[in-house]
Amino acid sequence: MIKKTLTIVSLALAQVQADDGYCRALVMSGGANNGAWEAGVLWGLVHYGNPSDFTWNVVTGVSAGAINTGAVVVFAPGDEVAMTEFLSLSWT
Repeated sequence: MIKKTLTIVSLALAQVQADDGYCRALVMSGGANNGAWEAGVLWGLVHYGNPSDFTWNVVTGVSAGAINTGAVVVFAPGDEVAMTEFLSLSWT
């Protein structure tokens, strides 16, 4: 089952590429407190780094990570600052 799932995910990722030929994926784990922690990490990366370095072609997550994924995919690429603001406010 795991091998089949990994094959499907690999095929899906192969179909998604950025203009530079790379596919960037963000995978978030589950666990109640991990969701808030992930939001804080994303906020820090975007606010203390270059927001354009943190655009993803594929975003996925499980449990609390799936909640974060739902928030991330609503925002268009290039709107990472607003996305992290929304995400961090959602967990406070």
